[in-house]
Amino acid sequence: MEKEYQAVFLVGGLGTRLRPMTESVPKPMIEIEGKPFLEYKIESLRKYGIKNFVFCVGYLGHIVEEYFGDGKRFGINIVYSYEKDELLGTAGAIKNAEPLIKENFIVANGDTFLDVDFKKLINFHESHGFPFTMTIADSNHPKTQELVQIDGKEIIKFHKRNTPEHENHLKISRHPLINGGIYIFNKKIFDYIPEKQKFSLEQEVFPKITNIMKGFSHKGYILDIADENDWKEFRKDVRDGIVLPGMRNRQKIIRSRAPVRISFGGGGTDISPYDENHKGICVSATINKYVYSTLVLREDKKIKIRSDIINMYGGFETYEQTFEDISEVEIYNENPLNLIKAVIMELKPEHGFDLYVRSDVPPHSGLGASASLCVSIIGVLNHLRKKGRLTKYDIAETAYRIENERMRIKGGRQDQYASVFGGINSYEFNGGNDVKINSVNMREDFILELEKHLLVIFSGRRINSSGEIHEREQNLSKEEDKTNQIHDLKDIAVEMEFNLRRGNLKKFGKLIFEGWEKKKKFNPEATNTYIDALVEEAISSGAIGARLMGAGGGGHILVYCESDKEHKVKEALTGRGAKSIDFSFDFDGLKIWELEE
Repeated sequence: MEKEYQAVFLVGGLGTRLRPMTESVPKPMIEIEGKPFLEYKIESLRKYGIKNFVFCVGYLGHIVEEYFGDGKRFGINIVYSYEKDELLGTAGAIKNAEPLIKENFIVANGDTFLDVDFKKLINFHESHGFPFTMTIADSNHPKTQELVQIDGKEIIKFHKRNTPEHENHLKISRHPLINGGIYIFNKKIFDYIPEKQKFSLEQEVFPKITNIMKGFSHKGYILDIADENDWKEFRKDVRDGIVLPGMRNRQKIIRSRAPVRISFGGGGTDISPYDENHKGICVSATINKYVYSTLVLREDKKIKIRSDIINMYGGFETYEQTFEDISEVEIYNENPLNLIKAVIMELKPEHGFDLYVRSDVPPHSGLGASASLCVSIIGVLNHLRKKGRLTKYDIAETAYRIENERMRIKGGRQDQYASVFGGINSYEFNGGNDVKINSVNMREDFILELEKHLLVIFSGRRINSSGEIHEREQNLSKEEDKTNQIHDLKDIAVEMEFNLRRGNLKKFGKLIFEGWEKKKKFNPEATNTYIDALVEEAISSGAIGARLMGAGGGGHILVYCESDKEHKVKEALTGRGAKSIDFSFDFDGLKIWELEE
């Protein structure tokens, strides 16, 4: 910002729709969390280095001046322009303040709040060579709002409500736009405004200058405060830390956790085209090992990512990246933070934030941790949304889309849905996003018995590339004999669900081993000599069934033990370099919560 810009606030309206609230104070002075609304607007500019303000006041203007004075205690300079005899309208008020205004100035309506990046707005204004710039934003209520029509960045027309032009524009516009209530002018604007007359920017000036005014697109927060419901919404947004979090006395923190899953049977039947042609069925459970996300809002648009990633030796490595804003976020080759960045790029958050992510399990360990990571981060970013929040199904589908499309990691949908919904479930995959979740309702004593007899064993080795293995399985499923083998895997999953519901846990344990043998027959690359040795050791030491979870080659092994043989199996597998992890079932799925510090 080489040029010096003033900020001109239009704060002289009557606020008739907010009476009786505005009988004793002007609308911009209504208090929100102990501060007048106008103070929030000042801070939204002051943080960008704008310190010289002109307040165009009218109705109860002395109250504004009594509170803000010359602005020194707020770190700014304020001068006042009074409309003495009558209110002059938005344009007339600016004309009345002309003696106080320098060459370049920002104009802001007193009853609209936008979290505009004023640095970008000014850079845009100075780059296009036109004398005037208007901030434009997506319309939330296009049928009742006056709309702005643009061609590229050039504003070409305004459409008043309840007119044929307005109706026609709605029919042809996919994303109707509105005037955001923030402008940049130079003093040429005064040539279009008569002196000492009531005159409107919106109705009388802007239609005359469409050919010399550009539109700056704002995609962030916007709220036009017209009535009491709008005030309540703004108050909630301040409390939630969505608006200028730095002005709150306490810092709002959003956290989430998303569980990983242990797969029992049916894995691979959730992959296209098998699910579309034959319907896939998977049975799995989530456990109390999680991916955690912590998000703290920033006052600026910066995005800072930090993640502690567990390595295969029990330690962890920290990775960090900072971006000036979301437009700089991009995926690099083999960057450990790529999946986190892919989620951010997909959800397009409007705020700057610090994001910390950690997992209880290492990546590539066969527990669906990458899906849980996606789900966890989507959870905190979705929580920020004021409107259009994703449902649980939407979160699962979004996580699947991020992995398969943005990251090009081919796979099925089991992991994403398991992490979102939690519990012990049978999933039906009917092609595309047609997914049915059937809870495997078990008696509490059956669940406790299942936990007692199951072991989750870390092999100490990473799985092979899951995307490559799933892609090979996708191709294999097109062969007729291989399709029949996938049918067998699905039949095992159906039997598993049946026996779990009835508490036939020994039979369930045998099905784990039977399913693993069929999995190896379908895709021999799912295993190797080391994994085979671990499974054989488990069986010879007292396990009824054992199988590798995940894509194959490494990761975690699921073991179902004979009664009271758990320690013997653990000891035998530890001698082979593997390690047992303690767990219990998770029945919550994705959890999101807030706290303040």
